[in-house]
Amino acid sequence: MIPYEKSFLGINLLFRVHGSPIWKGSFAGLISAAVFIIMELYFSVNDEEKVLLHPYGIGVLISSVSFLIVFRANYGYQRYWNACGDVHQMMSKWLDAVCHTGVYHMQQSHHNHIKPPSYYNHHDLNMYGLKRDREREHDIQSIHGKYKSQRTVSKSIQQVNSSESDMEFNNDLTAKLVTDSAYLVGEGRRDGGWGAMFDDNKSTFYKVDDPSTWAQGEDRGFASDAGGRTPNLFLQELVHLASLCCAVAFSTLRNDIDGAESPLDMYYPGQPWPEVDPDRMKNITICQRITETGKYILGFDKTPATRTKYNAMRPLLVLGGVSDNEIAFLQRARGPSAKVTLAWHWLSEFIIREHLAGSLGAVGPPIISRIIQFLSDGMIYYNHSRKTMYIPFPFPHAQISAFFVFTMIFSVPLLMDEYSNNIYLGAVLTFLTVTCLAGLHEVARELENPFRNVPNEIPLCTLQAMFNESLITLFSGFHPDHFWEGDDYRKKGGAGNHRFTTSSSIPSKDVPQAPETKSESQGFSALEARLKMQQKEINRLSAILEKSSTASVKSKCFP
Repeated sequence: MIPYEKSFLGINLLFRVHGSPIWKGSFAGLISAAVFIIMELYFSVNDEEKVLLHPYGIGVLISSVSFLIVFRANYGYQRYWNACGDVHQMMSKWLDAVCHTGVYHMQQSHHNHIKPPSYYNHHDLNMYGLKRDREREHDIQSIHGKYKSQRTVSKSIQQVNSSESDMEFNNDLTAKLVTDSAYLVGEGRRDGGWGAMFDDNKSTFYKVDDPSTWAQGEDRGFASDAGGRTPNLFLQELVHLASLCCAVAFSTLRNDIDGAESPLDMYYPGQPWPEVDPDRMKNITICQRITETGKYILGFDKTPATRTKYNAMRPLLVLGGVSDNEIAFLQRARGPSAKVTLAWHWLSEFIIREHLAGSLGAVGPPIISRIIQFLSDGMIYYNHSRKTMYIPFPFPHAQISAFFVFTMIFSVPLLMDEYSNNIYLGAVLTFLTVTCLAGLHEVARELENPFRNVPNEIPLCTLQAMFNESLITLFSGFHPDHFWEGDDYRKKGGAGNHRFTTSSSIPSKDVPQAPETKSESQGFSALEARLKMQQKEINRLSAILEKSSTASVKSKCFP
């Protein structure tokens, strides 16, 4: 994929050669312009001797060819965007399945002692009028001037380099928030609860009693072991199998030629993103760039040998690497579809086996079935992508398009000879017209196979790296702000700090009850007396109704 920026009239785009349809089409335009010049210099005749009495014949041909090329370009554009959508849908479905599996694993009984407190078990806290806002409105509204911009930067979801004053300002504001008794927000746990898993004073990516570990493992993110312990083993295996399945799928999409290798490699969390533009790779020499550009302009496709070298420079990266046994099994599977099916089988079998063993907690089978549904949906979109990859644009249409683009090289000069009396102007118009038609034809050829047409292919290596980083977030544990002590707020509420109480709460020894006042007692007595009066009236009316019904029945039986 070639990233680009906007500029005045897009002039900056004109200087890119590798991947440009203009430079490809310009060769046909130059040949056609040369044909026009030769016709004007050596075969020029007067109006009475011209073979074509009117240019309509050539005009009809050019119009027909234009429709033919635009039709092919339109379908090439559709194939490109369908492939982009299918790839992202495939990644999304598989990521959904793996994320749900990780979430269910966190609910197993082995994690009961590290889980955050449940709102179900602390329902009585609703009586104290607490808030779960992370920030206080009046603190935010009181910020003015440069502090407002400082806070905006410090709250960015992207990592930024803030000054010490920005950090101090943000820390002061957070301290005010945490100590406010009206907010159910504690200090939380930046280790996601993993530090309480064992009594060894260790955690994974962060150690609670050693704040410096947050910066130590910053480059590896949640995959860091700066806290002294590696991530959960189940989650490690889960993300590895998911990463391997996606990498094998991408590998077969960009290369399914027998004899051309599709290498896999190990992904290191936090490593730089792979370049989406192959021309920006650091391991490519200037001579290689010139050679690749020349082959591209001349329209030569990559041979199995050159494709193998290209794939070796851009391997698909897998979390945890790939074992020799996995490679042996993948090589034994025959055909691209079989290899992906094998990797998908490994992932599905692992999830089901661990579910039956209890690793997914007490989640019901109907819910677990959704995981298999997501995995199946991912395979559907993979096969949609393979359809675009394996089935080329229909040969009859491709052949007729190529033939009539070739005829334009000689037909357009005839048309320009009828309209132009100036050799230079006619040559320029001929060049532009043929370059436009040939360029559109090259656009269609480039977009028809978005997985192999370098450099206009879909950046699968970059997408694989993003997929890996998404999988790593499963190591994060529980939400850091979900840890708080309910008893602390009960004590504050019982001391009279709460603003709202309710007399309809179910009495409990753990729930503070509001004292009953004299006015409330009198109100209940009056209500009780009124209810007794209403009950007497109901009984009286019921007796009257019963008597009238009995008299009516007797009159019908004994007239």
